[in-house]
Amino acid sequence: MKPEGWQAQRRIETDYDRAIRRLIQRTWQIIGIDPDLLNPWDFVRRLERLANTGSFDHFALATAKRMITQAFFDTAQTWREAAKGGSKGRLIYETLRREMQGPVGNTVYALIDRNAGIIRSMPYDLASQATLYIQEQTAEGKRPEQIAQELLAKFPHMSAKKAALIARTEASKSHTALIQARSDRLGLAWYVWRTSQDGRVRSSHKHMEGVLCRFDTPPSPELLAGEKNVGAYNAGEIYNCRCYPEPLIDITDVSWPHKVHYGGRIVRMSKEQFRKVA
Repeated sequence: MKPEGWQAQRRIETDYDRAIRRLIQRTWQIIGIDPDLLNPWDFVRRLERLANTGSFDHFALATAKRMITQAFFDTAQTWREAAKGGSKGRLIYETLRREMQGPVGNTVYALIDRNAGIIRSMPYDLASQATLYIQEQTAEGKRPEQIAQELLAKFPHMSAKKAALIARTEASKSHTALIQARSDRLGLAWYVWRTSQDGRVRSSHKHMEGVLCRFDTPPSPELLAGEKNVGAYNAGEIYNCRCYPEPLIDITDVSWPHKVHYGGRIVRMSKEQFRKVA
């Protein structure tokens, strides 16, 4: 199958973004806010109260579960397509049939918990931003009621920006985690790093396009590109990343010689050389 078949569906990110925004808007209405707010610190207190409401906790879990379930079935369909033309087709089908009973199921539940926790922390993150804004504007001599009204005006943008970052980052991370969990169960240790191949790909990721990497020994793209190191990670595992892993199901799925991340470097290997280290 084509490499882009493994790419995360944009609709999952878009749906997640919208769901988080709706969640904030609905629960904000539940706790109520005075349009004539005079005290900016009341804005902060209401945000913190929002994080502790039972309804918000319930909706956060439901929102996370919906996104992960969507990603779970989407990636499962990709594996089914891959099984049609590969030598491991039967093994893939059998693994998919039983997967919720094993490590893949554990990954699904862990991803739901992780994303629900991130959504639950969102009001606190927004409260921290609001606190910093209040302190800065107070130092400049603005009156409390003016700051309060400015916060009310800024809130839609603040929450939308935060929701977009969470959706973009976590949808991609979850996509990679599900591919890795299924690859692990199938004994597939290697993948091809794929980028979205457009103008928004960060420079440190451009040179990773097509490179064979191990899931358990991820590269440090920035370090390899001579930039400031931000750590080792697999395709799609860092913030605002749209890269994705294409599992190496069969050694004939790529052309040889091929670029391989090995020993902290990107080297060109022949098929025979790769067999010795794989």
